[in-house]
Amino acid sequence: MPIKNNNTEENEEVEQEQSDASLNVSVPSQSERTPLGAKDFAVKVAKSIWAYIKGARVELIVLVALFALDLITKALIGHFMELGDSIRLIPNFLYITYVRNTKAAFGSAFGLEKVLSDDAIRIIFLLITVIAVGVFFYLMVRCRKRHILMRLAFAMIIAGALGNFYDRLVLHYVRDFVEIVFWGCDLPLLGTTFPVFNIADAALTVGVVLFIIYFIVFFKDPKPQEKEAEETPQASEPDKAENSIEQD
Repeated sequence: MPIKNNNTEENEEVEQEQSDASLNVSVPSQSERTPLGAKDFAVKVAKSIWAYIKGARVELIVLVALFALDLITKALIGHFMELGDSIRLIPNFLYITYVRNTKAAFGSAFGLEKVLSDDAIRIIFLLITVIAVGVFFYLMVRCRKRHILMRLAFAMIIAGALGNFYDRLVLHYVRDFVEIVFWGCDLPLLGTTFPVFNIADAALTVGVVLFIIYFIVFFKDPKPQEKEAEETPQASEPDKAENSIEQD
């Protein structure tokens, strides 16, 4: 009858415990993970945004340029023109007409004016703009490695939203001045003229169109490996060196 070797069994148990311990250290359970506090989370978000700002140039330049162009053109129109004045640039097609809009883009309040006052509509649009800008900026940061067309689309949408947000917040109305006339024709659903708009409205519209073009032409669902690489921050050089030392 074979005799069991106690030392061998003890060695196997020790090795198994060491293996389990190493697994516990490298992959902690969900209950053992320490949740991030509010301060740590804010610091992490701030670092991610700063890293994005340092690397992103084109979309940020477009965002700032469109936002500045919108405010400058509105200021010039408000300074040199009286409310209701119109300047003909291209007969029967393009006019500069100064109007004030208390509703959403292109003068529409989506039916809210029937049940709410202008101040209530303005507050609702301000809240919607804050949420939308936050969401689109988050998407722009998360998609910093995606196609430039999508990043430009997000930048234009944000710039347009911020331009009209400034007017609603400071002036309680939006300054519009670009009027397009359909050569004297009365088009179905549009009438004889397109609703008067501004640079911010145009940036929003073009941004949405660019995003649709990107989604139809260039969008490809990233592979799981690409998603993981995109979501996982790259380790710094000291961290890489420390990891290599631990592996050795």
